[in-house]
Amino acid sequence: MICISDCFECKHQRDKLLDGWIPCCDAFPEGIPLDFKFGKVKEMKECNNGIGFEKKEE
Repeated sequence: MICISDCFECKHQRDKLLDGWIPCCDAFPEGIPLDFKFGKVKEMKECNNGIGFEKKEE
């Protein structure tokens, strides 16, 4: 099963993966936890560290 996370639409998402496979962002600089609610990102006011979803500018 392939899941596309709302995180990929967020301006805080980082392009570089930790250890080549762990996604990270400004809210989770050490790696987004596996138990993070990926499908609810747009609904959350804050992901972590006071940072929440903000749509990327196109």
